[in-house]
Amino acid sequence: MTRDLGKRLLGAALALGLTLSPAGATDWGLSYRDGANRPPYGEDTADKLRQYGAYYMGDADRKTIYLTFDCGYENGNTGRILDTLKRRHVPATFFVVGHYLDAEPALARRMGDEGHLVGNHSVNHPNMTKVSQERMVKELRDLETQYQAVTGRRLDPFFRPPEGSYNYNSLSWAQSLGYHTILWSVAYHDWDENNQPAYGDAMKTLSTRVHNGAIVLLHVISKTDVDVLDELIGKWKAEGYEFAALSALPGLPNPTVTAVPGSASFTVDDTPAAFRAYLIGGSNYVKLRDAAQALSGTDKQFSVDYDKAAETVTLTSGTGYTPIGGELAGPADVAAMQAKTSSQLLTLDGAALTLTAYEIEGANYVKLRDLAGALDCAVTYDKETGAVGLDTALPYTA
Repeated sequence: MTRDLGKRLLGAALALGLTLSPAGATDWGLSYRDGANRPPYGEDTADKLRQYGAYYMGDADRKTIYLTFDCGYENGNTGRILDTLKRRHVPATFFVVGHYLDAEPALARRMGDEGHLVGNHSVNHPNMTKVSQERMVKELRDLETQYQAVTGRRLDPFFRPPEGSYNYNSLSWAQSLGYHTILWSVAYHDWDENNQPAYGDAMKTLSTRVHNGAIVLLHVISKTDVDVLDELIGKWKAEGYEFAALSALPGLPNPTVTAVPGSASFTVDDTPAAFRAYLIGGSNYVKLRDAAQALSGTDKQFSVDYDKAAETVTLTSGTGYTPIGGELAGPADVAAMQAKTSSQLLTLDGAALTLTAYEIEGANYVKLRDLAGALDCAVTYDKETGAVGLDTALPYTA
């Protein structure tokens, strides 16, 4: 695929008029006839799309924004976008094509490493309403293979159809492969690098089109997008919007919550402890194995044993912890991570623990106060330094 052809194809994805292509296929378009900050009307309703596991927006009753970026060609902007997202602790989803993975493997790795989702935009960016099921399956499966070879990760189960073109067959084929087809409810003319919108015009258009549950489509090729992104995120946060990854969309099984790196430092009996910790809902969640390592040798030490078959994590108090490697590595250098409610049963000395636990990148994270309560260990907080401490000599108080 040539650069000019690819840009024309990517640009076609933002045709916002309501048009129909041959053979009953749909070129996704939007109408904003209800005015500013109201959900637009699309070619299909949200309920109809959801029958195929597809979305163009989230819950219209929640002030949530889902940022997405289409990655056809790199134009010196992706690194700056990632820098802004990390600084603002905002998750996003990047939809990549084969050319992007070939040309920018380091950026593709960085996306996943910093907590973002990476979705499938196909290898060669064909209009999926004009290809056979066999061709579509090959386009998606080959990109999966390419992405795993480049990054060591698996693609996230989200597919954006090239040109925004789909029919019910292509939606069904994507669903059969385990994908949710993702369209959008907010977009603007940002895809032509030689005809970029002015800063003020971009801010005005995106600000008036955003709405509750918005899935926002931007392009990494756009210099204007990277220029406005920081101010735009700050403006939307000030208006009460929260940012979530597509894995948090309503209706998905076990939707995720966003975990952001906290700024607190931690101590155990006044000794610094480099917990890997995140803020979820304003509370500190620490890596369970970090806590076990930091408490080793104290009166509150405990061991950790994992029964994979039974999906059970067994904690035994008074027993020394055996490290597996990677504990106490300190804060994560990420934008945000997606946390899933843990499906594993946690027990302490044979009794089930009633604590809140999430799984982040395969590791269990527990609410620090819940764990301290179970171990009967005091939690202290220094307002001046922001330090959070565990004091094993004192009892827990709520």
